[in-house]
Amino acid sequence: DVAGQTYWGRGYIQLSWHYNYLDASKGLFGDDRLAKDPAQVAKSEDLAWNVSFWFWKDRVRSDPGVQAGNFGAAINKINGGLECRGSAQDKAKKRYAMYKAVLPIFAPGETPKETGCYN
Repeated sequence: DVAGQTYWGRGYIQLSWHYNYLDASKGLFGDDRLAKDPAQVAKSEDLAWNVSFWFWKDRVRSDPGVQAGNFGAAINKINGGLECRGSAQDKAKKRYAMYKAVLPIFAPGETPKETGCYN
């Protein structure tokens, strides 16, 4: 961690923890600028999107469960410590309920798969 910096969730996938800011910075810029100044993610719309796309591509998309279309597997990769294995499983269940509601709009005929988080 860098003294005086906080690494709470910023960006559209809520990047958190020093190691994620450092890895995102190296992946996007080849340096440690986001670890030194994580607040810039909240100040720049483009950076908020770029960090979120980086996180999805680097940390989420490659998971076999995500590749198989298991919604719970994506939640697990993004916030599994709290929502899949922690005390906030109700949040993951609400996310899945919202996903089930919008999936028919974006992918008519596709069956939602809950697997990969709390079950």
